[in-house]
Amino acid sequence: MLRSVAMSPELIAILAVGVALATLILTGQRSLTARIERVESGQIELRERMAHLEGLLEGLREAIAHNRAA
Repeated sequence: MLRSVAMSPELIAILAVGVALATLILTGQRSLTARIERVESGQIELRERMAHLEGLLEGLREAIAHNRAA
């Protein structure tokens, strides 16, 4: 024989809070993931710009050293 389980208001409130917290956590994780991806793409852009500047400085250094030797 099956008995129906009555849900008390306290149990309903506990379950509702659990669902609300899970929703907040998942939303926060998605937001954090998006922010981290933006930071990583910014780092990649900075690395590329620094490599370009390093190349320019190396060329300038060689030009100065070549002029002094001549």
